[in-house]
Amino acid sequence: MNATLPGAWRVYARATAFVLAVLFAVGAAGHVVAQTLPWMLALTPGFLLLTGVLAAAPSLAADGRRFARWTAGAYALTFAAEAVGVATGAVFGEYVYGPTLGWKVLDVPVIIAFNWVMVVNGAVCIALRIGRFGAGGRRWLALPLLAGAISAAFDWVMEPVAIRLDYWTWAGGTIPLQNYAAWFVLAAVLAAVHPRQLQRACELGTTGRLAGIYVLLQAAFFGALRLFWHFQGP
Repeated sequence: MNATLPGAWRVYARATAFVLAVLFAVGAAGHVVAQTLPWMLALTPGFLLLTGVLAAAPSLAADGRRFARWTAGAYALTFAAEAVGVATGAVFGEYVYGPTLGWKVLDVPVIIAFNWVMVVNGAVCIALRIGRFGAGGRRWLALPLLAGAISAAFDWVMEPVAIRLDYWTWAGGTIPLQNYAAWFVLAAVLAAVHPRQLQRACELGTTGRLAGIYVLLQAAFFGALRLFWHFQGP
């Protein structure tokens, strides 16, 4: 475990944060122009994969095996929840995925679970930046609760935009409160088993900062589109 990383990773994190900010800004602009919107939608799965990998690279470098195991386990759990949710409606509510997010297995886009894992990873790092948890049992309880709340808040910002872009569609056209509750619980569970070494690195800001910035940039992207379309009107 590397509690800190060499200076080159600091340069990488700053440069990547800038590149990601530019990419999300260009993407937001491309989504509000009718001529470029089809291109933006076609690029969405690859964009989420590329940007997620870029954001996660310092975390993987800081604690490769632990972080890789956590990522694999978190992906499996998230994908399973999505598959059960789509098939039964019992987890998040009744919904179906559209074509925007690309290739599907069991009617679930393979990229969606990866993006949620990156959101939870970033939420943990944001929680560690803004919270004062100390050590021991209080930390193990407070950190997952805050990370779960951040993840659910992210979902609330994203939902209307995701529906408009045909990421998914809810039965009856209404987003159920069950969806936010389920994502809060799932994110809190994943945060509870997040690698402790990576958490300490997040506190120091040497590896986790980029993961947190990534989530904030995604939230800003969805928030900007949501506000634009709200004021634009139907």
